[in-house]
Amino acid sequence: MPLRLLTLCALLLALFTGLVQGIERRRNQFPTDFGYLVAPIPYIIPGSKPGIALLGGFNNISFGSTPSTVDAYVVLIGGGVTGVVTAISDIPLWPETLLLDLTRVNISKGSQKTYRDQRMNSDPKNFLITELSDTNLQGGRLILTLFDRMFELFTIQYDISAAISAIRDNKENLLYEKKQSFEVETKTYGSQLDWTDDRVDPRKGVRLVYTYADSPARTSLSADYHVQSYNATGYFPVLTNSTIAFNWFQAGATVRKQGNTDLNSLIALETARCLANCDNATITDLATNQQTLNRYGSAGTLGGASRLRSYAGGRYSGAQLGFRAVEFRWNLTDENTPFDFYFIRDIRTGLQLAFFYEEGSVAGTSSELWKEKRTSTGAGTRVVTSSGFVYRFDVATGQEGPEVILFVDYPWGTIGQ
Repeated sequence: MPLRLLTLCALLLALFTGLVQGIERRRNQFPTDFGYLVAPIPYIIPGSKPGIALLGGFNNISFGSTPSTVDAYVVLIGGGVTGVVTAISDIPLWPETLLLDLTRVNISKGSQKTYRDQRMNSDPKNFLITELSDTNLQGGRLILTLFDRMFELFTIQYDISAAISAIRDNKENLLYEKKQSFEVETKTYGSQLDWTDDRVDPRKGVRLVYTYADSPARTSLSADYHVQSYNATGYFPVLTNSTIAFNWFQAGATVRKQGNTDLNSLIALETARCLANCDNATITDLATNQQTLNRYGSAGTLGGASRLRSYAGGRYSGAQLGFRAVEFRWNLTDENTPFDFYFIRDIRTGLQLAFFYEEGSVAGTSSELWKEKRTSTGAGTRVVTSSGFVYRFDVATGQEGPEVILFVDYPWGTIGQ
């Protein structure tokens, strides 16, 4: 673990010991109420035939007559994308202190939208379709949790292997058709201070998350860098039992050694891989994106279900990311209401309406951050359950039109939560 992270964790822990008595959890942070969701999820992905996935999520699985905090998830995917996703979380290696999460993903074929230009002023219709085959991810997260889950240290590691079988333009014309395999090992370290009245559904308090992710060079031409992220959320109670949540997030890449930044050389590499119908503009865009990545690194993306919800996932990316948002969560009821509809079973502990505003920015350097930004506004509903599920439905709109989100979690999370 990096010395900088150890120092930060020590400072947070010292600060936390003086604060931990100032707020109390309003319910058990290791619930054992059983809940499940089994549901089909239709999907349409550009460049792939439509299909359907079957999701099975099971929280707090009992072993005989013994309750537990262990959760299990299985997703079976068929159609244009085929594969299986399995995960087991909150395995108690040391009950209520040391927890283990395990994840495995096997995708035999699939495709994803890749934007040719991921800057703030880019055209949303300017994208490519990358076809993947033999994609595998396996790994997990180890969590040390203390003070009723108010302070945590965690480490995450994933081994990823994949193969790009083809690249098409936004009209699905074939540009590349050559299998390119790669393997990546990712390691992330982090800490979380959760000084709130509840981990799943906080109404008051503060949550701080810090992560450090290493990204060594995959080849002699790639950049060697690391990424640090800071995520702060404040919860302020209003009305009887509602809350206003404020979120601030920033992530930045620090390059230890640049990769190949010679644009002519990168254009030559892309030209050698491209088929005859690949135009010069596409080749230049791909080479320019690689040049930017090799010079500055990448801190991640904005867009999707968590941040800038009115934009497609991965819409914007850069070496520096900034995000801020506010959300009013109007809690309509706190009654514990069991429900069982064959495909879903749980105990509802909260029903909410939400109204939100978000803005974000990406850039190559920190001095350029926030010179241009994008915004999202919207509304949604949430159903909070005693097993730990938060069912979220949002409708968001921004400069590129509306998006509909159906997700199982609050927004603004990080891998540390």
